[in-house]
This record gives sequence, C-alpha cells and structure tokens, in this order.
Amino acid sequence: MGPGEPAHRDHHRRLLPGLRGIGRSVQTQLEELTAMGHEVTLIAPDRHLQKPRLGRIIECPTIYLEGLPAHLSVLHCSDRRAKLISSVADFDVVHSQTERGALVLGARIARLQNIPHLHTFHANIAGTHQTVRGAFFGTLSYRLLVLPALRGATQQDTPPAKLPSARHETGGLAARTDWKSFAQIAQRVDAYTVPSPFMRDLIDEAAGERLPSYVVPTGYNRGMLDAIGETQREREGPRVRFLSIGRLAKEKRLDVLIKAFRAADLPDAELVIVGDGDQRDPLKRLAAGADNIDFRWHLSSLSAIAYELVNADALVLSSYRFDSQGLVISEAVAAGLPVMYCDGRLTVGTSPESALLTGPDVKSMARGFVAMMDPAKRRAMSAASAKLLPDLSPERTAERYVAAYHDLIEERTTSG
Repeated sequence: MGPGEPAHRDHHRRLLPGLRGIGRSVQTQLEELTAMGHEVTLIAPDRHLQKPRLGRIIECPTIYLEGLPAHLSVLHCSDRRAKLISSVADFDVVHSQTERGALVLGARIARLQNIPHLHTFHANIAGTHQTVRGAFFGTLSYRLLVLPALRGATQQDTPPAKLPSARHETGGLAARTDWKSFAQIAQRVDAYTVPSPFMRDLIDEAAGERLPSYVVPTGYNRGMLDAIGETQREREGPRVRFLSIGRLAKEKRLDVLIKAFRAADLPDAELVIVGDGDQRDPLKRLAAGADNIDFRWHLSSLSAIAYELVNADALVLSSYRFDSQGLVISEAVAAGLPVMYCDGRLTVGTSPESALLTGPDVKSMARGFVAMMDPAKRRAMSAASAKLLPDLSPERTAERYVAAYHDLIEERTTSG
C-alpha cells in the first residue's frame, strides 16, 4: 500500500493480555496498524487492564481467580460469545495472541465468519520446566484443556504430531511435549507467527511438515525510542556499568548473573538490576556485601527505563532456553548498547559483531564480563548494534503482519 492510496478496511482482532511482554507487543501492533490506516478491533479482558484509546475495543468477560496474576485471565470463548461478537462486528481476519481463551474464541469467530485465523506464539513455555516448580501443570493444561477446546471450535481433523528430537530441545520430556502441543495448535489455524526462527523450527519438526507460518520479531516501542533520544547520558569516568532489565523470576536465572559478576571480581565495574518479582529477597541475599551491585527494582515509566539504558555500557542477559525473543534486546539496540547473553537461540537483535555469546554457566559468563571491560570492544559492538536498528522498527513489525494478513485473505478468496 503506497502513500495516497485508500486504506484497505482490514479489521484485526486483538487481545491485550497485560503489561508483560505479550501486552507490549500487542500495544505496538495496535499503534502501528492504526497509524497505517487499518481498522483494528481489540477484544480485551473486561478487568484489570487499562484499555488503549486507539481502535475499537470490545470488552469480553473473563474467567479469573482472585489473587492470581492478571495475565492469567481467560476470555470467555463459547459459541455464544463468538456469536455475540460476530453480531456487532465483521472482520477480514482474526488474529489471536494467547493460547488460552483468545485462541479458542478466535477459532470460533473465524469459523462463523469464514475468515482466516492467524495465531501468534509469543511465549516459550517449554523453557520454564528447568527453573519453575509446577510448570508441568501448564503442559497438562494444554493437553487436557486447550487442545480439546480448540478441536471442538475448529471441528477439523489433522495429521498426528510428534515430539521434536531431544537433540533440538534439551529441556526434557515436558518441554518436548509443549512443542508438540504448539504444533497441534498450529495445525488448526490458517497460519501462525513466532518472534524467533528457532520456535518455527521446533513447531514444524513436531508437526512433521512446514506449516504456513511467518517469523515476525517484535520491534522496539516507538515511545521508548523517543525517550532514549530525549535522555542525556550523565555518567563519566572509566567505571563500566552492566545493566539487567527484567522480572526477578527463576526462569531469568539472575542468580547465575550475580554469581558470575561476583566471580569476575571487577572493582571498576558495577551491575545494575532493574525489575522486581518473587526472587527479590533471594537475589538480594546473594548480592549481600557487594557494593557494586545495585537493585533499582520496578521502573514503570519509559523515561526511567530509558535513563538506565542510556547510562549503561552494556546489557547483560542470563536467561537460557526460556525467552522467545528477548524484547529488552531490541531496546538495547535502540540505545546502541552492546549485549552479552548466553542463549544462542536468541538471534533477533543480535549479531557476532554486536553481541557476545557466552556459555550459560557461571564461569563462562564471568569470562564474558571480563571480556566486556575492553572499551574498544564495546565501541565496536555499539557501532554494529546501530546497523540492526532498521529491521527492529515497529513499522517493520506491522508491515510483516499486514503482509501475512493479505496473504491469508487472498488465499481464502482464491480457494473459496
């Protein structure tokens, strides 16, 4: 679609699941697709969320147990709910963003309106089993709840899926079962998207064939880029600041990061940790006595996060086989920061020139900290990081989604 052409009336269903990574991704999609002239309808939970002021909002009742995190709300996804929504809105394509109620509701709407159904796998639940107690119950929920409900919503038969090779997914049987569940979901939608290539490889291996799919990385948020541009660096001197941003959760392996930093024994460096979570107290105890480890806890404003990015010298990540993309990497690229990480599957926003890949163990990451102390190395990495920025723009993310929508609409029109 070129400048001056009339906007095609694409109606894209959206679920805003919260302020976590998925919510940030959906918010960026909503903003960018609206800016491109598309009509976007967001079907969102009716509680716990601040609704965006862009596009059309349809609030949907949810199943929710008080006391649980808000992102665990499940949209009502009955035939009746799908019919109520279809009675007030016609769509060209439906795009679901979580595997809970949104997936099944999207499937029912797509079947009622005879439109394509695109699904995005945002999270790598297979990566939780090594660190999160009780993660196996998530695996069971897919097998016992999500897949039977989806089969009822789509009313179609699919070829049998299988477990991917243990060489390709080393997280154990539960993790391999999760990829099989993802494959069975992917077989029952018209196409799926993932933010990183490794997810597509594992899903298609489990499906036994190359399914219709798109790799669509989530770009940096436009507001974050503006905030970075408006922030002045205030730090001077030789002291090197390493920055970690993210939830203080077991799957992020910040205990490994702190142990590695302390093992590196760098008196001219400091580690700043931004975020909060249920691992706050154990991590605080682990860092006790180290005056060069600073916890900044949760920062809610873009300007506050931008300040930390601009005043850091490198971003460090310790999650391993958990993140599906690592949105903070895109934000680091937007700030021109070099990255040190330990998960070779995180290829979005990284390159051999802009990022240092270490092993996931304490000794390997400690050696990485030492290597990153070289100012010439960091300058070269920062320059390489800037070259990655155009492909991580939110406009590029939206363009990829629109291309997928048009592909599916055209295929449905041709075949139907």
